[in-house]
Amino acid sequence: MISEIPERFLVIGPERIGDSVLSLPAVQLLRQEHPDVEITVAAAPKLEAFWNTCPSINRFQPLETFFPMVGKWKQTHYDRVYILPNSFRSAWVSFMAGIPRRIGARGHWRRLLLTEVVHLGSGHQQFEAMNILGVQGEPPAPELRVPPESFQTLERKLMHFPNLGKNRSVLFQALENGAERPMGARPVITILPGAPHDPSRRWPATHFLLLARNLCSALNAVVLLGGGAEDVAVCEKIAAAEPDIINLAGETTFPEWAAMLKASHCVVSNESGGMHLASALGTPVIGLYGLTDPKKTGPLGKHIVFQKRGEPQGRSVRRDPDASARALALIGADEVFMAVKNLLASLR
Repeated sequence: MISEIPERFLVIGPERIGDSVLSLPAVQLLRQEHPDVEITVAAAPKLEAFWNTCPSINRFQPLETFFPMVGKWKQTHYDRVYILPNSFRSAWVSFMAGIPRRIGARGHWRRLLLTEVVHLGSGHQQFEAMNILGVQGEPPAPELRVPPESFQTLERKLMHFPNLGKNRSVLFQALENGAERPMGARPVITILPGAPHDPSRRWPATHFLLLARNLCSALNAVVLLGGGAEDVAVCEKIAAAEPDIINLAGETTFPEWAAMLKASHCVVSNESGGMHLASALGTPVIGLYGLTDPKKTGPLGKHIVFQKRGEPQGRSVRRDPDASARALALIGADEVFMAVKNLLASLR
């Protein structure tokens, strides 16, 4: 008996991790509605580790230069492509590869390249992805699987930190339990002070420093600092304030970073990919917003959002990075500290 070849769907994913997280509910619903199809996500190579933690897809394909992509997609014979980025290039490659159904939103002179033009509508960004993928229903909670060995490799890496000291036992307990997050005498709190793609979305470093000090002194917390290589400088300033602050910025692989976020009792973050990732992993998040609308791009899981709009929200103000920075500076370290304290109390 000859088995029927399953349909092949290609999803061209967003360029950044935060937007990728917000597309997860739509991808999961696509899998639920089409359990037998092969789903491939194509995105920037730097997102491969992220998409490899998503159990709803069959494989990840890194986006390459134009002609290699066209050739590979022609050979694969995709039945349809869902185009999440609003770029001309993503639609043009799909058109040149001859994919029969090309589904996406209009914009950037690409309407004629699509076979189905989708109206995005309003509301949270996760619903835009659902509209493009043509799925309906209640958006499910994001599902990501952090490899168990990631907790182990992070633990081995931490053993070499000279200032770990008395934090060793509680931190290793958190890593060994992973998703359980044991509420012992000392909570583990991760701070993400970076926003690599938009400096105007950064809460002042002095505010983070004061918050970290209060978390250590008043809550007896172990504070971890996370981020990429571009966040090392600001994290070093914060880590210098207290011996209980452990700076992991630029020191972790993606799986180790995910393990750190999942093992934390709480994450305090600027609006960033790390904030969205922590929320998708089920960790309670406190997000710090400038002028961006959290009703559009807020975290998907359990979260508290701080935002103080001190100026009228006209179109020109939204594009003013100084206005965003001023709005963020209005958020006090004391009120964020109280939010962390109350959140931890609710988890006990």
